Amino acid sequence: MLMFARRSLTLSAGLLALIAVLGCSKSGEFGTVTGTVTFNGTPVDDAKVEFHGTTESEGARDLFTTRTDSSGKYMIAGVGKNPGIPPGMYKVVITKYNVKDEALIPKEGFDAGQIDAMMSDTGITAKSAVRNLLPKEYSSAATTKLSVTVEAGKNEGKDFALTGTADGTGKK
Repeated sequence: MLMFARRSLTLSAGLLALIAVLGCSKSGEFGTVTGTVTFNGTPVDDAKVEFHGTTESEGARDLFTTRTDSSGKYMIAGVGKNPGIPPGMYKVVITKYNVKDEALIPKEGFDAGQIDAMMSDTGITAKSAVRNLLPKEYSSAATTKLSVTVEAGKNEGKDFALTGTADGTGKK
């Protein structure tokens, strides 16, 4: 009888451990993403890189945003309390805006975040105040052909080599 009780206890403990591992594994899976953005072969600094989820979760689609550094590199790692973003397929939107009207540039300089805030505060539209320095086709989730599949863990080398003509400039 004692042997049967030990065997049942051991089996029960093993089963509980397995359930705990399986139960936690899905909720704890996240991916980090790194890569480089280039435009016609040149690294793009201070570009806004957006990962748009392709499936809905709780009535909304996931959106994760970052910026490139001076060498065109970007990274999406910790997001809120999570150590990355959920695995899955994402559409990728990449933009880099510049002010058309020099009078709108603050004397100390500006970045894309300041442009976004300026447009929000003043009600100025993107068409009237700024222009995208990258091709228009990459500027919205509806038109982009860029996508990436994020897996749990490290996703390195997710590079985006943009080509074409800059939006509204007629130049490459």
